[in-house]
Amino acid sequence: MSSSSCVSGNSYRRRLNAERGTPKQCWCGEPCYISTSGTTTNPGRLYYCCGKGYNKVRFVLRHLFKWADECLVEEVEDIKSLISGMNKDISEFRLNVDRLEKEIEVMKTASEGKGEECMSQGRCLRNVVVCGVGISLFCYYYFFV
Repeated sequence: MSSSSCVSGNSYRRRLNAERGTPKQCWCGEPCYISTSGTTTNPGRLYYCCGKGYNKVRFVLRHLFKWADECLVEEVEDIKSLISGMNKDISEFRLNVDRLEKEIEVMKTASEGKGEECMSQGRCLRNVVVCGVGISLFCYYYFFV
């Protein structure tokens, strides 16, 4: 009977303290502090409680009480999920880098012969401009002078 009431008490306490990890303050706004249990059932066990203190009357009023070891377990679980998400992101970034490196190589090989082609196109454009200027000068002197 005592073990079932302990389990139900823990789940009741977890519902009251919905914040995961190490609490910063109680719902009442008071800062929380860490203390050491002096009970026979949990001797030396660390816990967080409301700055107003923890006693049976305040527990009824639902002020903060949370075991420190449970806080650490929650924080480690949260960090594990973050790390897992980061590992997935890193894998995706590596795939993107590989894909981009392949695209760069394709562009390099495709542009190797383009330098001469650009130069010849530039010469053609220069020739067109020179011809246009020449024809303009010819027309100017032919019709206006």
